[in-house]
Amino acid sequence: MFGAISRNRMQKGGIKKPLIIGIGATVAVIVVVAIILTAQCSAMFSGAKPVIAEFMEAAAANNTEAAYACWSTQSATEEEIAEFIDNNYDDLFAGYESLKISGWSGESSGGITTCDASGTVIYTGDKSLRLEASLVKQNGVWKMTGISIGY
Repeated sequence: MFGAISRNRMQKGGIKKPLIIGIGATVAVIVVVAIILTAQCSAMFSGAKPVIAEFMEAAAANNTEAAYACWSTQSATEEEIAEFIDNNYDDLFAGYESLKISGWSGESSGGITTCDASGTVIYTGDKSLRLEASLVKQNGVWKMTGISIGY
């Protein structure tokens, strides 16, 4: 009887150990996949944040030419960008300090890569506004196609 009890305990322990190893391996695979996907997303959108920051810096400096250089020519004219900056300078560009991008989404299809960014524009005096921007990759360079800044 002692031998049978001992053997049953070993079998029960033997079942638990592979289960724990299996769960651990599954968790490890999920973590590795998440790391790879995060790296791919970062690589896919690298260069996009600096374009948004360049636009904001140029607009804050009232440099329409530099601000327009951040835009896809298919999305806006230089005159439209100049008008947007002039009409919104005090509310959206004066006191600009930095960007904090908190989310990215995007896709690549048919040779066209696009992305949407969301985050916060940070200004002097503890002011911050919500940001949403859309970009397209043209000839390997990110260009803006839209921006929304507000509460």
